[in-house]
Amino acid sequence: MTVSKKFTIIFLLIIFAVSILLRFYKLGKVPNGLAPDEADMGYNALSILKTGKDVYGRTFPIFFQSLNDYKPGIPIYLSIPGIYLFGLSDFSIRFIPAIFGALTPLLFFFLGMLLYPKEKKLAFILSALFALAPWNIEISRAMAYYEEFTFFYLLILIFFLLAITKKKIFLIPAAILLGLSPYVYFASTIYLPIFLTVAFILYKNFFIKNLKTSLCSMIIIFILCLPLLSIYLNPQNRNRFNAISLFSPDITLPLSLSEISNDRNQGIPLSNIVHNRRVIYFSNLTSNYFNYFNFDYLFANAKNTRYFYVNYVGLFYMLEAPLFLFGAYKLITRRDKTDLLVLNLLLVGPLPAIITLGSPFPHRALLFIITVQIISAIGLTKFLENISWKNQLHKLTFAFLAVVFIFNFCLFLDQYFIQSPREFTSELDNSAWFSTVRETVPKVDTEKTKYDKVIFTWATPKLVPPVYFLFYNKIDPEVIQKKAAGWTNEPPSYRQIYAQVGNIEFRPINWDQDKNLKNTLLIGYPSEFPKNVQGIVDTTKLPDGSPHFLLVKPE
Repeated sequence: MTVSKKFTIIFLLIIFAVSILLRFYKLGKVPNGLAPDEADMGYNALSILKTGKDVYGRTFPIFFQSLNDYKPGIPIYLSIPGIYLFGLSDFSIRFIPAIFGALTPLLFFFLGMLLYPKEKKLAFILSALFALAPWNIEISRAMAYYEEFTFFYLLILIFFLLAITKKKIFLIPAAILLGLSPYVYFASTIYLPIFLTVAFILYKNFFIKNLKTSLCSMIIIFILCLPLLSIYLNPQNRNRFNAISLFSPDITLPLSLSEISNDRNQGIPLSNIVHNRRVIYFSNLTSNYFNYFNFDYLFANAKNTRYFYVNYVGLFYMLEAPLFLFGAYKLITRRDKTDLLVLNLLLVGPLPAIITLGSPFPHRALLFIITVQIISAIGLTKFLENISWKNQLHKLTFAFLAVVFIFNFCLFLDQYFIQSPREFTSELDNSAWFSTVRETVPKVDTEKTKYDKVIFTWATPKLVPPVYFLFYNKIDPEVIQKKAAGWTNEPPSYRQIYAQVGNIEFRPINWDQDKNLKNTLLIGYPSEFPKNVQGIVDTTKLPDGSPHFLLVKPE
């Protein structure tokens, strides 16, 4: 297939335009609200912009203490231009991820050209599929550092392949990006040694032949990764890791301990061996690993997957499932060096995520998701190569599949832009987008001046109400920094510095005690008040019309 330069440029311009449209359309309104992590990271970015310090008073940190863990710094710093241009808002903090999302289809085009230079169709197909991919449209419309990670790793692969196929000097920018990748997303700390190992095994001769450049690259990676020690030696961050780690005995082992006790009571031998913690950990690791190959969330329905809240649509279109299988079959049967690189990336992709609880979380295994997209494109490319346009049955088959794809695409657009803003809104369901809190802020701002104190409920772990008041009211970060500075004996937690904003106190409502407070406004869930409570000043509603928060003045 010979493609003119003019056609390629026109194609890439169209792809870029479509990508811009899909990632910027209603960007400030869909998703309908911010996750607590987004709001807190955005407020930290505002703090850096205004004061050069995070909310805890640390000057230009590499890692940001954000809620109950630490966030890598690069995505927060990258969000600052959007905040500077448009002010702090849902749109502004999602502006840069959307830009990266619009650019990544172009990177996929160049990656396709480098992976399989003889298969010209692949680059075009890969770019088009990626531009329309549900998973990438979704992550590029949220400030969650996943799109930045995708962009970084595509550049790493591109520079690495340029070094292999063109000039060895491209190994240096690949090394720089690889060394910086943990500051984009922590999963990179696991991907980094895995990627280096896979690359060395497959391209050992290249590294040995270019030993000086290879050693220089390794030194660059080592130097760039040195600051990581500060985060991993931090006891607070280790506590956070333990809270989500599969190796936390309090979470993973209670069932096996109960089974050991039951076996002993019944006189069953070898219970300590059968229910050995190493066996349990291995079983859970294996289960987590294979969960990532579950076709349900990949191709059918990802509604329960964090940051992918859409009903009846997977991370990929359903039509891509057979294309993925066909592409994988072609790679396995052909097995040239590039095929082995792709297959290895697929197999190691879930590894950073399998040690955590709550699998599958595809945002913790983005290299796996990227590789599934590549293999699906390979499958479609090989399928089209087998189509004979002179054969009537082949043409009908192609037309049918094209109609199915268009239907899948239209279903996704409807579910994502029209249905999900109505269906995924509250912390009371399995949802990340808390629009109901955003809509409560102006009501509270109107009422709070009438009272000495406002108590806003903080009764559910999913929701961190104070960050929304800080974010949407653009509270001066120096106010929070001064509170953090008051903690001299130990680093404060977010619950300590966010417990009160102005005259608003954040804690669970205790009606038996709080009903006696004078000149106080209570804001909480209906379940926190008596059924026929008096003194309701206002009510916020869920999309179905049912009450969400009650604003109550005790009488």
